[in-house]
Amino acid sequence: MELPPADFDGAWKYALDHYVAPLLELLFPEVWRTVDWQQPVIFRDTELHQLDPDVTRGKHRIDKLVQVQALDGTPRTIFMHLEVQSQRDASFAERMFCYHAQIFVRERHPVISLAVLSDDQPGWHPRSFGYAEAGCVVRLDFPTVKLLDLDLALLEASRNPIAMVILIHRDAQATRGQPAERLRRKLARFRAFFRNGYSAADMRRLYRVLDQLLRLNPSMHATVRATMRLIEQEETQMDTFVTSIEELAFAEGVEKGVEKGIEKGIEKGIEKGIEQGRHQTLQEVVLRLLTRRCGSLPESVQHHVLALSPEQLLDLSETLLDFTSLDDLQAWLARTGPSA
Repeated sequence: MELPPADFDGAWKYALDHYVAPLLELLFPEVWRTVDWQQPVIFRDTELHQLDPDVTRGKHRIDKLVQVQALDGTPRTIFMHLEVQSQRDASFAERMFCYHAQIFVRERHPVISLAVLSDDQPGWHPRSFGYAEAGCVVRLDFPTVKLLDLDLALLEASRNPIAMVILIHRDAQATRGQPAERLRRKLARFRAFFRNGYSAADMRRLYRVLDQLLRLNPSMHATVRATMRLIEQEETQMDTFVTSIEELAFAEGVEKGVEKGIEKGIEKGIEKGIEQGRHQTLQEVVLRLLTRRCGSLPESVQHHVLALSPEQLLDLSETLLDFTSLDDLQAWLARTGPSA
């Protein structure tokens, strides 16, 4: 029985949207220690795509450009270019070099280039690119982590959500063409969500990654859902659950609808959630997107956003893609009164 292909690109894009700091802490601890995580973390992906418009149409690579503040006692901006590469590419190191140079030319701030190699080719380890000509030497050495080389036992022992994403990624690679084994691993990872003590938000996000990477045939879905309900009962010793499989699936659908609506102008996913009385879920998603876009939100701004009507939240979810700072959000709120 042929299995649906794992959505490696989609899963890692989603994971990086939520877990940049945990990824750096686990895979690049030296870089993680240089960042002041109390300051806003600003995603600059739009600018990254302007450097290479084809990146949005490419496959097998996920890029993030993140603006942070250095943790050294002085206000100093650093840009981090993080790329997840899921397929061997002879031009990969050269591309990392070109991005690094273009980002520096554009921003005039230090740039840290980082690569996560998520492919299944053991001998492929690009780490540098450069050239020398007539005494002129140019070279970029960039930190690289190969997921295939990571110790599975250490990942299993970690409570970092990115460790779980990597384990699920490795499961997807190991179970190609093996539906029974993929089903077993999917259920085992779901059980681990409870045993690792993840928050409800982390469980919702990891559940989405689990569904994107460990895809099963539609004929198996009913069995999987029923088994997951039993696992919930065994692990929580309760008859009803805040993080029930139905709630996880609904939250996943609403969040996908919001992202799809923002990216493609399709509003059906959000409107369906609103019609079903999930105003609170929409508020949470919009606040999360605003935090990623504008940095930490003052309490007064959060209250203003929470006072918006569903229609205003929908408008904001589409408009926020043009924001570059908290000032843009505050200006938009000043023009938009709270709901009656």
